[in-house]
Amino acid sequence: MSRRKSVSTNVLEKLVHQQEQKSKDFQKASEEFLKHCKIKGLSPDTVKFYEKELKGLFRALVELEVPLLDVRTLKLNDIENWVEYMLEMKRAVSSINSRMRAGRTFMNFCLKKSYVDQNPFDGVSQLKKRHTVGATLTKGQLEKLLNTPDITQFVGLRDLAIMLTFAHVGLRLKELCSIKVQDLSFDGKGEVIIQQAKNRYARRVPMTKRLKTVLKAYVEERGVLDNDTLFVSVENASISPRTVQERLKHYGVVSKVENDISVSPHAFRRTFCRLKVEAGVNLFVLQRLTGHSDLEMLQRYVQIYGKDLEQAIEKGFE
Repeated sequence: MSRRKSVSTNVLEKLVHQQEQKSKDFQKASEEFLKHCKIKGLSPDTVKFYEKELKGLFRALVELEVPLLDVRTLKLNDIENWVEYMLEMKRAVSSINSRMRAGRTFMNFCLKKSYVDQNPFDGVSQLKKRHTVGATLTKGQLEKLLNTPDITQFVGLRDLAIMLTFAHVGLRLKELCSIKVQDLSFDGKGEVIIQQAKNRYARRVPMTKRLKTVLKAYVEERGVLDNDTLFVSVENASISPRTVQERLKHYGVVSKVENDISVSPHAFRRTFCRLKVEAGVNLFVLQRLTGHSDLEMLQRYVQIYGKDLEQAIEKGFE
């Protein structure tokens, strides 16, 4: 039997169809990836992060004239050129690394879907950056801020409760704004349950005596409302993250603390970590209190603020 000289029409159509199924342009593949992230149950903030970073990556690759009609054509050399281009544009190392993480995750998705044969990001390492800890408030600055609100007024009492919660719980801005009245318990020592945590694991933080006193006074003044969000405006609406930031900035200016350090939710969180490290709190306990997903950041606080260096420096000379 002689060999056939041409592929049959049915076989050819099948091969073309299979190739079309696997071939994806960058934008369509990224849309599928974002849909996959939502179905997977990733937080809206995480989905927004991927969407923002992939859009930025796409724009930069277009500027570099990298063909993106088929993600399979994206190669290691293209990613290396992109990194070099970002550095030439004076982009922050942390920004480049964030975009690289998003791109790597996206291309791993494409790999699983057989849109690519290999991940072009696999041959590129994260850029090295300086490991620093942002500015923190001194105890004196912290007291200045806490003494500034007029607690004879609802707004002043609320703002004191907000700042004290930041200072004594060490939570993030979004976490604070999501606290419900039912997340507080004044039984015994008292505690705050943080449900909307960044790492998606709720955590419990006991109250200090001072925080318990102030929060009880605030909750009593707040009264019973249809809105169960803990911190509310004078119109009884949930307080927005933007308003919280503006109120902190206001007290920073009035107290003149803003002259030395930018007063922000994260400045309070960093201060919480520093004070706990200086007090010798176990690193794993601190991780449970703050909800850090790993110990890397907390270890930086230990390296800078830990008291072991002071205790060790005289040893051997006694």
